[in-house]
Amino acid sequence: MDKVEVVVGVLLKGNRFLVERRGFEEEIDPGILCLPGGHVRKRESREEALKREMLEELNIAVKKSRFICKNLYVASNGERQNAYCYFITDYEGEPKCKSAQEIFWENNIENLSLDVDKKTIEKLKELRISNRTEGE
Repeated sequence: MDKVEVVVGVLLKGNRFLVERRGFEEEIDPGILCLPGGHVRKRESREEALKREMLEELNIAVKKSRFICKNLYVASNGERQNAYCYFITDYEGEPKCKSAQEIFWENNIENLSLDVDKKTIEKLKELRISNRTEGE
């Protein structure tokens, strides 16, 4: 099976990050607690997909984002995904739950269901720490 491309968006509020609990009726990864994101469509750039997915899932308009990392993930249905993860640094609107069971701000990465999401948050923390020390 070929790998598909997905995008993942990370939003921060202080030391907390936005997570979603997938619906229990979902075909792929039902009920898990994860970072928001979704599939990249044909002839769509990853940046366009990120903007579309965040609007569809969270009702926010992404203004600026920064690439964090790429992870390989195998979903519960066996789909192999290249997950391109972005730190959303500027957006309009307040996040609202539009497609998941629920969304909320989380501060403990151990509560995330997926190791790839945990790695993404760890990578973001590393990048933010190194950026702070460069600017000081």
